[in-house]
Amino acid sequence: MTAFELFFGRSVRGAAEVSDGAWDGFLARVVTPNLPNGYTVFDGTGAWLDPATGKTVRERTKILLSVLSDDPAAAAAVARIRQAYQTEFHQILVGMTTTPVCGAF
Repeated sequence: MTAFELFFGRSVRGAAEVSDGAWDGFLARVVTPNLPNGYTVFDGTGAWLDPATGKTVRERTKILLSVLSDDPAAAAAVARIRQAYQTEFHQILVGMTTTPVCGAF
């Protein structure tokens, strides 16, 4: 199995941050259909270097953890989620880490 951690920054250049309501809607429309067997979301605070300005941006962040089968279908589901968030909320990227794990559900 593979543990996927996704990092969703909530700052939007030139606009208000991604609201709790917008995040909840994204979970319902995009995340849950792609990860029907489950996931966990944590609140965090992150920082990253904006390549356009050369400045460090600090922002509220949603961290999503899901443990999935190690197969192309799972990777494709995660890619759809990342791309949808980047498009909908005008993000440069959604950070991701993957870790091979042993798990049972």
